[in-house]
Amino acid sequence: MITIFKPRKIALILAGLATATLTAAGPGHDHGDAAPGANTGTASPRFEARSDLFEVVGVLNAGQLAITIDRFASNEPVFNAGVEIESGTLKATATFDGERGIYQVAAATFAKPGSYPISLTINAGDDADILAGSLLVPDPEAGHDHPAGATPWLNWIAIGGLIATGAVAAALIVRRRAGRASHV
Repeated sequence: MITIFKPRKIALILAGLATATLTAAGPGHDHGDAAPGANTGTASPRFEARSDLFEVVGVLNAGQLAITIDRFASNEPVFNAGVEIESGTLKATATFDGERGIYQVAAATFAKPGSYPISLTINAGDDADILAGSLLVPDPEAGHDHPAGATPWLNWIAIGGLIATGAVAAALIVRRRAGRASHV
């Protein structure tokens, strides 16, 4: 069975495709005036680690490494544990912030872009474990070496989609008008 769409339905489908194309392409490529990573909505550098006992997430923000620890089996937060962190020359004991339920370590070690291996030793009651992760601190200048006038490929897809949508819409209008003229 062949389904024939009426011109109104076809126009709605084309409008949806055009909207999807524009949404996928985004607003274009703009470096703007704000420095990357300076509260422009980008995610903070983070690491994750897990074992049979614990799940750990660490987030680097404002010169501090904030660490949350949960029990793997129940996802229950782990409070007041002994947490030691090692990365390169950094060897520190994390302090527990009971109000926020996080462990904190001064993070001057992670000030420069790079990949930092992290080892955590956790002692929580009768449970103890060593977890390993890797913190990737991106270079805020990386990826900004486009040649002058370079247009990202998504913009070309959007332009092509709009041209195709316009061509189909124009063909439908011409066909509809031709159909009306033959019935008069």
